[in-house]
Amino acid sequence: MRSNQNPRNQPARKFQPVLTMAVILMMAMMPLAAAASEEMLFILDCSGSMWGRVDGRPKIVVAKEALLSLFSEVPDTVDVGLMAYGHRRKGDCGDLEMIVDSGTSRTDMVSRVDTLNAKGKTPISGALIRAGEILAGKEDLVTVILISDGIETCMGDPCQVAAELVEKGIKVVIHVVGFDVDADAADQMKCIARAGNGRFFKADDIRQLKEALSLLKTAVITKAPVPEPPQVKGVQAETAPSRTLRIAGPGVVKLKPAAWVKMPPQSWALADTETGEVKASGKEDQLRAKAGEYQILWRQSEHGHVDTLLTAVVKVESGKTVEVPIDTGVRISIPDGIDVPRHWGLVMPGEATPFWITEEVGTPQVAPAGTYGIFWHQSEHESHPVILGQITVESGRLNEIMADSGLVLQPAEWAPTQCYYYGLKTQTGDMLGYWKNLAPQLAPPGTYTLILRPTEHQHNEIVWGAIVIPEHEFAKVPINSGLKFIHAPEAKPPYGIFLVNLDNGHEIAIKETWDPVPVPPGRYRLDWWESQHESARQTLTDEFTIESGMLLEVEM
Repeated sequence: MRSNQNPRNQPARKFQPVLTMAVILMMAMMPLAAAASEEMLFILDCSGSMWGRVDGRPKIVVAKEALLSLFSEVPDTVDVGLMAYGHRRKGDCGDLEMIVDSGTSRTDMVSRVDTLNAKGKTPISGALIRAGEILAGKEDLVTVILISDGIETCMGDPCQVAAELVEKGIKVVIHVVGFDVDADAADQMKCIARAGNGRFFKADDIRQLKEALSLLKTAVITKAPVPEPPQVKGVQAETAPSRTLRIAGPGVVKLKPAAWVKMPPQSWALADTETGEVKASGKEDQLRAKAGEYQILWRQSEHGHVDTLLTAVVKVESGKTVEVPIDTGVRISIPDGIDVPRHWGLVMPGEATPFWITEEVGTPQVAPAGTYGIFWHQSEHESHPVILGQITVESGRLNEIMADSGLVLQPAEWAPTQCYYYGLKTQTGDMLGYWKNLAPQLAPPGTYTLILRPTEHQHNEIVWGAIVIPEHEFAKVPINSGLKFIHAPEAKPPYGIFLVNLDNGHEIAIKETWDPVPVPPGRYRLDWWESQHESARQTLTDEFTIESGMLLEVEM
């Protein structure tokens, strides 16, 4: 797209002097002014390359921190939204999502931004198209700010898309912040900004990123013009013709494991940062690979672990050796009385299936940086997986997980030591997890409803009541109240005996058995149903009370 701006205002492509954003503001240039805007939409690049480091820190972590800081400074009169791409899946150009809708509370913004991870491709065109769909029909101008560290990788033309948004009459201005970008990416981003009547800012470090975002925030709030980046005369390099042909050879990636990392692993490989495709693999502490950017695919052991994509980005240069720290991991500790699980692992926020698992407890494990749920599966056949809570695995360190809260049922001597299942339901009615064994079980802190089912066919699900699991503690729940039938040895149990709670309406069904049954304390009515087909249900006792710690005996 050809720009209609004065050539004097075009940013030079090479050898720009380093000037702070404060100096830029003082230059008081007066090109294209930013019109009044009461709404800002940020588009954040969460592609795999955002795990590359700037000033020693992952770019995705720095960008999230900068955004959260900026969100807290924007007044409530300005609506703020956030779109992300590449944050959920590898190799998916359709991985686009509105993370924060315009007008969302600042508190909700923080929790949603915290869950973002960098994984996939860079569909800038798709993101701008989605933004246009969201902003179409708005009467007031919206300022869109794209933060990206790389070029479009989904075959789109983001410069053309930006121009089309303006041509359609969508009231939008598009600014672009290139975070640690190369020359090709910078050229594309400049084009996007020009087509969107905005500005391009090149941020090569954390300070420049924060200054660029602060400048744009101030321009929106004060409705002031956004200044041009500094302009300097370009220098054209010249080369003489040559018949020499040189093909770039591979570079070398050498592992630099932390002292706690168990070496060697079963295998490791170099995978494309956006597609996840494996480009080189081996077992030794170094690999040769073609120049490019990669992430490490790590498998600690053959049977106790799975292939795991680590988040750090490795930049391989021809003929050079790059050392890659393997220094990010987790170690989970459990209290005495909790058995080693079938396996535990990490899940993406909002998902139930782990992408990383291990059988080992109490030993350090290499793991990817990011924010995840803690997946715990105590037993293959006697329990259901539980999400124990959330953890942020920080890059460059061994992160400790203390799994020290849960549930302990305390059955009376007459109560069964095994049951078909018991479990915890959340306040929304969802099942957190269930178990068959009455041994202590891990569970996250919170308020739940305890339910239990003594047998599969002779009892229904009994709602025991509300319990609270405190932080760093195990809730102890006595199962010591219930009902016992006194009957003649030859007496056949009826088709059904029913206890109806007179306070909440919950019903306990006991079918064709005389076995004692746990019953939560409360007021009940006792119903009797002798035969399924030859009699009707009738009430034997209109009201009786079962107290805590009481086994009520009923003579039949």
